[in-house]
Amino acid sequence: MRNMVSKLLNKGLLLIAALLVFSACDKPFELDLPLAVDSHEYSLTSKAGEARIFFYTTNDWTITFEPEDCIWATLNRTSGNGQEPVEEILFTYEENADPDRQVILVINAGELQERITMFQKGIVREWWDGSTGVDDLIVKPAQ
Repeated sequence: MRNMVSKLLNKGLLLIAALLVFSACDKPFELDLPLAVDSHEYSLTSKAGEARIFFYTTNDWTITFEPEDCIWATLNRTSGNGQEPVEEILFTYEENADPDRQVILVINAGELQERITMFQKGIVREWWDGSTGVDDLIVKPAQ
């Protein structure tokens, strides 16, 4: 008799647990994430290209450059309404034939702010006094 009661209790607990699990699924999942970024730093090559920037928010948002007068990069969108919890921005950048450079993307969502630094490598050109170009460079073989 005791064994039978134990089996009934185990089955009853299992049934209650199953009911709790399935009843919790009645409400659809809603992501409530005020603002988060997948990375705070990106490293870009000196060649022209594109980088996909992902961030997560359920708020209205804007994104700007710092400094604001950045002329070597563009964004495909600069604002949104938070209806898509995972936001994707396309950062397009020009070739960099100068020293390394950077720009900061500033994302504001409500009262929250995240900053993403975009580093682009450059081709540093160091010319010796009197050099007129690449033809003046002399390469000596290893000895």
